[in-house]
Amino acid sequence: MEDEGIEPDVVLLTGDLANEGDEPSYRDLVAALEASPATARASLVYVPGNHDRRGPFRSVLLGEPPDEGPINQVAWHGGLRVVALDSTVPGEDHGRLDAETLDFLSDALAEPAPEGSLVVMHHPPRPSPIAMMAALRLANADDLARAIEGTDVRAVLCGHYHHAGASHLGPVPVWTGPATSFVADAASAKEFRLLPGGAITRVDVDDDALVTSVIPVGPGRLGVGAGGPAPTR
Repeated sequence: MEDEGIEPDVVLLTGDLANEGDEPSYRDLVAALEASPATARASLVYVPGNHDRRGPFRSVLLGEPPDEGPINQVAWHGGLRVVALDSTVPGEDHGRLDAETLDFLSDALAEPAPEGSLVVMHHPPRPSPIAMMAALRLANADDLARAIEGTDVRAVLCGHYHHAGASHLGPVPVWTGPATSFVADAASAKEFRLLPGGAITRVDVDDDALVTSVIPVGPGRLGVGAGGPAPTR
């Protein structure tokens, strides 16, 4: 990211953060982020994806006991609240927000934040144009829509599909970020085709607007998480 001159305030790593979900891979990720001057100054929010494993993820990235419950978090940047949800279903590739996670979300959003809230998770609540990926979306998007209805949520930010996309959940914008490892060809509906390179999303948040911009990441350049949006202010 330093090559692009970006100095994010917050980096959202929206899964999958390790292909096999193993501790050595998570330690490598931490070392890579610490070696980057840009990310070293940013707050990091780690969000699990379907390739991640909750025990090693918690132990290495969060410094917590390796519990197998959903990894839900609230982080703040000034008056902006980031609610990071665990949409993973252990052993499966599709996503679902379980009852515990939906209760966590409702509690987190009970009072408005001074600058509003972002909801971050791995699985998008809206389908991909690629049939294979569409089948692996968040299974209970309607539950999410009800949980954020009437709250201060300004956007839902996701990863998973390996291609960028914009949609909405009721009146709330939904942004699906691309991936740093490879890009999926969204022009292909029936098969999952890969394109070279990768990308990250820059998310600029101010008092009255939220703007997303896709930034390509070439070979040998540090990307931040698989589809990880990097909010800046």
